[in-house]
Amino acid sequence: MAGCSVSVSEERWTESEHIERVTTERRGNPRVVDLVVELTADHGATTFAVVDAVDRPVFETPLRPDQTVVRVPLENGVDAILQPVARLASLDHELVVRDGETELARQSWRPTVAFGYELELLNDAAVDIANSLQITIRNNSDLRLQPLRAAIVSGFPTDVHNSDRVGSLTATDPAWAIGGQTTARLRANHPTLGSNLLAPPDGECFTEAQPIEVEIAYELPVIDLLTLDVALAGEPRPYDADGSPAVYCSQPTIESWELKSREFEL
Repeated sequence: MAGCSVSVSEERWTESEHIERVTTERRGNPRVVDLVVELTADHGATTFAVVDAVDRPVFETPLRPDQTVVRVPLENGVDAILQPVARLASLDHELVVRDGETELARQSWRPTVAFGYELELLNDAAVDIANSLQITIRNNSDLRLQPLRAAIVSGFPTDVHNSDRVGSLTATDPAWAIGGQTTARLRANHPTLGSNLLAPPDGECFTEAQPIEVEIAYELPVIDLLTLDVALAGEPRPYDADGSPAVYCSQPTIESWELKSREFEL
């Protein structure tokens, strides 16, 4: 079946005259990610700190006169600033450079939120998962963000299933790490249509793609809304799900898709 993949990200930071560059770097263990802050050679600072959105220090370290690189642990260790995710009140942080009590520079920083998606409509020999949507997600973010739920929220499936949310996500790894990948199925949860997520409208298959919208919610929460152009081609095939006859199409495809929006609720 046709599928598509892409990576989408969100990152925010600004420049200052004392901070030359800000990047992230993974160590040998993919769970261990550092924020790497490169200072100018003549920064003249004695202290570097990271503060949260309410100006509370979450990391602080002294600086040597010749020190130009600071590593801030993001994901692993007692001083990691982005774990546990449940305790984060905001993604917004500031990097602060001081000389004694004098503040030399303050630069905003926000961790990258990036997901690589691969989407595929599956229609294999097991009719009980006919036309399920397989979602493969790779976490390219600076923090662990577990996918919690997904559903089709617009398009013909909501009309066919007479529901404003169609589908339930299979269980995912609760310790989904940075750089990790998880693959799950989005299946229908309508009792009379069995698990046929993409039952065609009026039982008729179609080749001209129609748009549907899929919402994927993560911890924090972060909510992605994807728009998929879907065609249900081929011959309509009847099947019986727990005594309820329904129809699925033999050649479901995703013609194209895009990230329509991303919402942060903190």
